Amino acid sequence: MTSTAESLLNDLIARFDPNAAQGLNAEIQFLFHGTDSAAYYLRIANGKCTLHQGELDFARLTIRVDVEVWRAIQQGEIAWAEAMMQRKFTATGNFPLLARLPQLFRLVA
Repeated sequence: MTSTAESLLNDLIARFDPNAAQGLNAEIQFLFHGTDSAAYYLRIANGKCTLHQGELDFARLTIRVDVEVWRAIQQGEIAWAEAMMQRKFTATGNFPLLARLPQLFRLVA
C-alpha cells in the first residue's frame, strides 16, 4: 500500500520541470513526521527526478515536515513562501536549492 508521503512525492515528481533543472544533480531528503512518518529522497540528475525510500548520509538538502503540512503546500493551501516564513518545515543544507523548489516542481510561491 502506498503511503501518503509516497503519494505526495510521486505527485511532486509529476510536476517536475526538467527545463528548470538543467545542469542540476542533487538529492533532496524528505523526513516526514506526523500521521505518516517516513523517509524518502528525490534524486535529480540528467533532467530526471526519481523517488527513493530511505535516508541518505549526505543529501544536498534535507526537509523535515509534517506530512499534512507538505500536502497543504503541494495543494496550494499554503503558499511556499508563507510556509517558509512561518517555519512550517525545517530545512538544512543547500538553501539556493531550497529556493529553487517552486520552479523545479511548480509549487505555488
